Amino acid sequence: MLKSLVKACAQKLFGFAFMVALAPALLASHELILSGIGLDSVHAHEKSQSFSKWRSTEKGIAVIFTVAARQVTLLPPTNPNAPSLERTLGQHLDNTITLSKPEAPCISSGFTPRKARPGFISMENYFMCPAEEAEDSDTVTIGIESFMDFAETHIHFAQFRNETGQYRGYLFNYDRRQDILSLEADGNMVAEDIGLVKTFFRYSQIGITHILSGIDHLVFLLGLLLLTNRLRDVVLVVTGFTIGHSLTLGLSAMKIVSTQSAIVEGLIGFTILVVAAEAVMARRNLMWLAGGVFALMLFFMGLYSIMLEAPMPINGWAGLMLFAVAYGFYSQNLNIVRQTLPIMVVIFGLVHGFGFAGVLVEAGLPNDRLLSALIGFNLGVEIGQLLIVAILWFGFFRYMHSHFSEKLRGAIIDFAGIAMCGVGMFWFASRLLI
Repeated sequence: MLKSLVKACAQKLFGFAFMVALAPALLASHELILSGIGLDSVHAHEKSQSFSKWRSTEKGIAVIFTVAARQVTLLPPTNPNAPSLERTLGQHLDNTITLSKPEAPCISSGFTPRKARPGFISMENYFMCPAEEAEDSDTVTIGIESFMDFAETHIHFAQFRNETGQYRGYLFNYDRRQDILSLEADGNMVAEDIGLVKTFFRYSQIGITHILSGIDHLVFLLGLLLLTNRLRDVVLVVTGFTIGHSLTLGLSAMKIVSTQSAIVEGLIGFTILVVAAEAVMARRNLMWLAGGVFALMLFFMGLYSIMLEAPMPINGWAGLMLFAVAYGFYSQNLNIVRQTLPIMVVIFGLVHGFGFAGVLVEAGLPNDRLLSALIGFNLGVEIGQLLIVAILWFGFFRYMHSHFSEKLRGAIIDFAGIAMCGVGMFWFASRLLI
C-alpha cells in the first residue's frame, strides 16, 4: 500500500516537473513578443526562404520580393538607432539582386515597400535594361543572393512571367545564385518551357529541399518514432502522415481550400507538443494531467492573444482546449495511444499538408503543368521524409529497442520527449502570439 502511494506520488511529481519544463519555452516566447526586432538567434529553427515574381511592364522589368518578417531579423539593421525592417530589407535587396545584359547592367529604381499579408514584408522594384537595335531575342542575367550569406540553407523561389502570361518557377540557393532568361526586343521575358518531365523533377527537388530544411516537420517525425517500437508501426504512421498531408497539399495547391499561414505554422508546433507529451506521459498514465495543465495554459494564452490581436481566433483556442482535455482523458495508457496513433497521424498530417502547400503556392505552380508539379513536389516530400525515417529507425531506434535495457530506453525517450515538448511549445506560442 505504502509502496503504491509512493509510486503514485513520484509519478505526479514527474508530471509536475514535465509541465515546469514548458515554462521556459513559454517565457521565451513572451520575451520574443516584447522584443519585436533583432531576433536572429531565436528564429534559427525557421525555414529560411523567400519568393519573387517577375514580369515585363511599361516601366521595365518589375519584381515583387516577399519574405517572412522574422527572416529580415537575420540582417544587420540599416540604422541601429531607429531600426526598420522595411529599410533594412530594401537596402539588402538593392545590394543582392541584379539584372544585367551582356553589354551593360540594367538600371534599378530601388526597392520600395508595398502591401503584404500579415507576418510578411513585400518590396517592389523596376529594372530598365538597355535597348537593343537588333530585333532578335537577347538575354538577361538575373542574380539573386538575398539572405544566402546569412543562412546557407536559404532557398529563393522565383517566378517569371512571359508574354503568354504563364509563370515559370526557378529555384535559387547558396550554390545557384544566377540564371539566364531570354529577353525579346519589346522587353518581354521568355521563360523556358521545361516540359512535363523537367517540371516534375524540378518540383521534386523543391519538395526534397523543403522537407530536409523543415526542422519542425523532422522533429514531428522524430516524435512519431518515439511512440513506435516495431517496423510495422513505423510503416503505419508514416503512411498515415502521407495520406493526411497529401490530401490538404492537393486541395490547397488547387485552391479548393485555403488557410492562414501563421495559424498553420502554430498548429504544426502543437502537433509536435502532443506527440512529445504522449512519448513521456502516456507511459506513466498521466496524459490526463498533461491535457488538463495544457488546457489551462491555452486558456491564458487565448486571453493574451485577444490583447495582441493575434491570428488565432478565440474559438480556435477554445477548440484546442477541448481537444487537450478530451484527448488527455481518453489516452489513459501507452497502448491506447499506439492504437489511436494511425488516426491521429492522419489528422496531424492534414495540418502539415497545409504547411507544405504554403511553400508550394508561394513558389508558384505552372498553370499548364499543375499536375506534374504537384505530383513531383509531393513525391519529393515523400523521398525526403522516408530518407530521414529510414536513417533514424535503422540507424538508431531499431538497435535501441533490441539492445538497450527498458530503463535506458525509457530515459532516452524521456530526455528526447521533454526536449521536443519545450521546442514544440516554443514554436506553438511564438508563432501564434506574435
